[in-house]
Amino acid sequence: MTKAAHPHRANSLLSLDGRSTEGRLLRKVREELIAHVGGKPSATQKQIIEQICWLRLHITKMDAKALQAGEFSLAAGKQYLAWSNSLERLSRQLGLQGPKQKPPTAAEMVAALHARARAGVAA
Repeated sequence: MTKAAHPHRANSLLSLDGRSTEGRLLRKVREELIAHVGGKPSATQKQIIEQICWLRLHITKMDAKALQAGEFSLAAGKQYLAWSNSLERLSRQLGLQGPKQKPPTAAEMVAALHARARAGVAA
């Protein structure tokens, strides 16, 4: 069983030792999702990201158990399906596509044209 990091903190129930497999997975998923929303998630996006992280952890652990056992029990299968559906709904709320790219400014477009001209590339 993984020990909670910083047991005296108010959120210690939601903290894992970052060196554990579970902690590394949570950190990796969190970092990917923060990048997915443009690097600066809103408060609501942060909540969704945390829920997605924990669901991914639980689903991954169930995957490992199923691989060892060769199958899911009926109860485990129902739990897996519920968590997978929740993950899908939260992912849709967060957005399936990343943040929209800002169009280049006029100065960036002029600089790109000059760079292409210096390189001998036709516009």
